[in-house]
Amino acid sequence: MKVIDERKLKDKFIVGTEKDFYRNIKKYDESMIPVMKARGYTCIRSAERTVAFTFGEFCFSRRKWKRGSEWYSPVDEWLGLDKNSRYSKELIYQIAELSTMMSYDHVVKVVQMMYHVKITKPTVIKTVKFAYQLRNQYEEYQYYQEEVKKKDKIKADIIFVEGDGVFLRILDEENKAGYRDFAHFVIHTGSKKIEKNRWKLENKKSIMSISNRHAREMVLDYLYQNFEITENTILITNSDGGHGYTPYVFKEFAKVLGIKRHEHFWDEFHVYKEIDQMYKGYPDDLKNKLYQSIQTHDKKLLRTVLDTTESLLTSAEEENFSKFSKKFLRNFQYTKPLELRGFRYLPIGIMESQHRKITYRMKKRGMIWSQTGAESMTNMILLSKSGQLRKLFFGEWQKEYQEYKAAEELTAATIKVRQNHIKKDYQFYSLKKRW
Repeated sequence: MKVIDERKLKDKFIVGTEKDFYRNIKKYDESMIPVMKARGYTCIRSAERTVAFTFGEFCFSRRKWKRGSEWYSPVDEWLGLDKNSRYSKELIYQIAELSTMMSYDHVVKVVQMMYHVKITKPTVIKTVKFAYQLRNQYEEYQYYQEEVKKKDKIKADIIFVEGDGVFLRILDEENKAGYRDFAHFVIHTGSKKIEKNRWKLENKKSIMSISNRHAREMVLDYLYQNFEITENTILITNSDGGHGYTPYVFKEFAKVLGIKRHEHFWDEFHVYKEIDQMYKGYPDDLKNKLYQSIQTHDKKLLRTVLDTTESLLTSAEEENFSKFSKKFLRNFQYTKPLELRGFRYLPIGIMESQHRKITYRMKKRGMIWSQTGAESMTNMILLSKSGQLRKLFFGEWQKEYQEYKAAEELTAATIKVRQNHIKKDYQFYSLKKRW
């Protein structure tokens, strides 16, 4: 018996889908005739429109109605179609979701193979840019919202914040590729075992931006809006101490939020990595004693080991070791083991694993990104991994955001009209030179 070609079978089902689609469009369009007339609209004409959906591309006709200067198409609203868009919102969302997993070229192939819809690479790029605009609007929307009620805020004895940078290749204004540091912060309230050898961070929130300052501002905003801070709240922070992630950055978080107890850790992985690199070629006894000084938090022993090492240096090694020595003496307080701080276990040192979801998609095959593309993709990946990307595209926040903007424009227009009818008497203060 000859086996049927599944592709041909699928084509037959697609034909059936087309018939059902057209039948439903016609039925809904006709059902809206008495409704539209009751609302005072007049049917002007029927117009064709071609739109690609997740179930295929269709050219369909629907009635266009008018009331005064207002045009309206019930079918377009029913299908959730934006004006002049050739793609449905669901297809645009799925293109965005796919782009977080694979290259733009592969997205084009997958959409054509799975949806029987032809798109181009520029379509994928346009979708990513659209996601960037949505993300900016959502960020602005959060500022419009009223303060979260205290009872709705997260109650946690300990809040964890970690930060580190991810280097991505970005095109500058002159179209030259260079590495830029993307700030990455992760907030959570601890970890929970979900299966054998697998843990999940609770109340996790990842924040990324090409601007370290902007990322820090978003961290503070998120903590303030979503956490209930009390006298007993403890802030645990962890970083490698690099530029933008020094202890003082995290101390600022505690200060602004009014958190009395703040424990900062110099990331253990990076501490031992620096020791191993510096003491390569030196006696193991020295390295082991340096380990011991950290594990027992003995600064006197640390000084002894550093002084002993210094006596073994060549002139070529002195400058490098001097930097290493000063760094360890300056930041020694942040190497204090968690047991000596009164903790049995802390889920810290997570940044390398959190970076992986970004680097897996964005650093392979010599990828180079525009700044906007990189900003959009990093945040789309974070939203996708947390199951929030659909909310960005379809959430109720969009309707509320438009209402906020409309109210803001109305208020601004009213103020402008009033100001034009008010006699103004400005008072200027003289400025004294201070140089």
